[in-house]
Amino acid sequence: MSKARKLAYAALLYNAVIWGAAFPVVKPVFEHLTPLQFLFFRYFISGILSLPILVTFYIKKHPKASNIIKPVLLELSGLAVPIYLLYEGMSKTSALEASLIGSTGPLFVILGGIVFLRERESKREWQGLALSFFGSFLLMLEPFWNGHGFIGSSLVGNLLILSHNILYAVYAIVAKKMYKKKPPLSLGSLYYLGTAGVYALILSRQQQFPSFNLLLNHSVVLPILYMAVLGGIIANIFYLFAASRIEVSEANLFTYLNGIFAIPAAFFLLGETPSLTTLVSISLIAYGVYRAETRKTDIDHFTRKR
Repeated sequence: MSKARKLAYAALLYNAVIWGAAFPVVKPVFEHLTPLQFLFFRYFISGILSLPILVTFYIKKHPKASNIIKPVLLELSGLAVPIYLLYEGMSKTSALEASLIGSTGPLFVILGGIVFLRERESKREWQGLALSFFGSFLLMLEPFWNGHGFIGSSLVGNLLILSHNILYAVYAIVAKKMYKKKPPLSLGSLYYLGTAGVYALILSRQQQFPSFNLLLNHSVVLPILYMAVLGGIIANIFYLFAASRIEVSEANLFTYLNGIFAIPAAFFLLGETPSLTTLVSISLIAYGVYRAETRKTDIDHFTRKR
């Protein structure tokens, strides 16, 4: 395994830890903010904190407007609508169930990568994908196994999260093609501020624009900073770094690991406990990821790439 691939895996593992704990960390904030208000604060703060990167990039490169417009439009469409659906869904269901259903997103990304990007899968990856798919299938049917699902679960919330997964898969495929030679790390501030601007317009029209005094409440500002810095700026850099070095389907397969870290986070932060079905499902998903991501030799990887 090459050094670049190992670094990509390490970056994706970091993202799995951060995003696995994200929903349990964020869930309590909806007692004070609507999902849209939370997202406005999150992306506004991300945009302000990442401004130095944008300024440095502009001074050094002086990019043409034509090289900025397409990435900005893609990121706005890839962030504003899907992320809103994700957080609206999370506000209507339990943090643990939201994390686990959200972790099924790679199924759509992998399928799109195979169909539209002509990415090839090795025998081990197909086996791992099948195990992960079966584990995800068990998770989706969790409410039927126990008769009621997790406390606070909602069919509407689950469907909103599923809609986010589909829209994100479309974004990931388009981004992979557009960013093949120029990852947009330096333009992050524009994406964040643009997304915050979209949410601000909607909130203003709904007469729900939040007061910045809410940031004085630690129960509000801590989850916002968690997602603005760790789950936003740093996670985005790590993901784009990894996606530029390995296949988009392979990079998004790591999303399955989010559920592994969501279980202890949901238990310690919110007191949510998984059922036996959930534990079995997560075990299948984890082994599926391990099976898909381990190779006997570098020759196997070389053959697969050909």
